[in-house]
Amino acid sequence: MAFSKRLEELRVSHCDKGVLTIYLNTLRSGQDDWKLQLKNGLKKLEQYVKVRNDTEELKNYCSVKKKVEKQLLERQHNMQKAVVIFASSNAEVWEIYDLQLSVENNFYWEKQPMIGQLDTIQQQYPASGVLLLQQNDLLALNTRLGEVTEEIRYTLNVDDDNWRKYEGTATIERLGSSTSHKDQYQERIEVNQQRWLRRLAPLIDQKSQECQWKGVYIVGSQELAKELSKYLQTKIIKVIPKNLSSLPSHKVVGEVIG
Repeated sequence: MAFSKRLEELRVSHCDKGVLTIYLNTLRSGQDDWKLQLKNGLKKLEQYVKVRNDTEELKNYCSVKKKVEKQLLERQHNMQKAVVIFASSNAEVWEIYDLQLSVENNFYWEKQPMIGQLDTIQQQYPASGVLLLQQNDLLALNTRLGEVTEEIRYTLNVDDDNWRKYEGTATIERLGSSTSHKDQYQERIEVNQQRWLRRLAPLIDQKSQECQWKGVYIVGSQELAKELSKYLQTKIIKVIPKNLSSLPSHKVVGEVIG
């Protein structure tokens, strides 16, 4: 489901038993600093609920709190810069987003998800593509909120002059493929580069339309980026003249967008 559609559903969600909303920075400035922030934030909410003297509400809150704490501990080694959580005791609402962007730490216990800060982040960091461009290889990262949601790799088959599409290709695989092609076909690639980039551009434009990208970031040599830009209909947000192909995808996005 498209994130924008899910956000609209959350906007009108309601749960009488209560919804816990958490915005929490998880990039450690000190040892387990985020755990302390989480503990303090949840404790303050619990005190707030106790003041209302509603036994059932307190029971619901403690149930949600326990599930969220368990989930975060299970995910702690894969956390990025921040996490956003919407959770209810009956699981009608259960959303977790790991972000490459910092947030303002906030904790809410209300009848609906508090999406305001996430809404603002979406407007600041809309769906966009990050294109790691090499001579005969392109890794397109579909991102929203600075998070990678999909990987699509386009690799040039020099023998039949066509770009082949692969999804979910790991970093080490794309490096191995790219290196072998360069060694074997370098001269032919340089001669036909312009024609091949012209054929690649419509594939990117098609993906851009499917994912509703606001634009793309091109990572790679300025020469290749300039040539590709001649044929792209998609807006180019920025060209980053670096070789980041050896980095994991989430770190690439952190470098480019975050």
